[in-house]
Amino acid sequence: MAKLVLSLDGDVLGYHFLEQGRFGIGRKPHNEMQIDDSSVSKEHAAILTIGNDQILEDLGSTNGTLVNGTVIRKHILQNNDVIEIGRYQLRYINQKAQAGMDFDRTMMMMPMPNLRRSKSHGDSETQSAEQVDTAVSVARAANASFPLGGVKGLEGTHAGQTLELSRPLATFGKSGVQVAVINRRPHGYTITHVEGKKRPLVNMRSINEESYALQEGDEIEVGGERLEFFLKK
Repeated sequence: MAKLVLSLDGDVLGYHFLEQGRFGIGRKPHNEMQIDDSSVSKEHAAILTIGNDQILEDLGSTNGTLVNGTVIRKHILQNNDVIEIGRYQLRYINQKAQAGMDFDRTMMMMPMPNLRRSKSHGDSETQSAEQVDTAVSVARAANASFPLGGVKGLEGTHAGQTLELSRPLATFGKSGVQVAVINRRPHGYTITHVEGKKRPLVNMRSINEESYALQEGDEIEVGGERLEFFLKK
């Protein structure tokens, strides 16, 4: 089981196992890991578990979240990654998180958040956009054997919209209520429950703990949204 080793100035303060689908880190008591320190935001970051992977996401914190010295917005954690939150360090331990990544992990690791940085970084925005475009091209080539998919919004936030699922991960639902992730892989698309007491419905049936393989025409209900999955011809 994956765990975090919390330390401050080289002194180990404790261990926390990632048993929940969503693991919150912040200053407030409702977080699974409470760090009562002014350098930490009330809700600083969260770790989402999807299969054997854990995705670290900064929640708009004041001081930011770093992994191995680099500021991140989203990051798929790898064994022995060092997370910096305020004055504290968290070492991520997970023997199942191997260094070798398939194309969808690699895509997720590309510096897409750099597109939101200030223009003071010169041409960094253009360079980042080019890197993302390159990663998308590589991913699409690797995934050429399976058609591109998408969802049509039938009810809720995306009602009347058609969304292309070209990226490796797409999140749907309402944070704090019910969230699911649609994952694009070389062999097809899957949906996985991430957050909420109730699991999403596919064709009016609750999905189980494992990822559910989506088929053409499947109807998804999650967090007040109803979506129809389709494959492009």
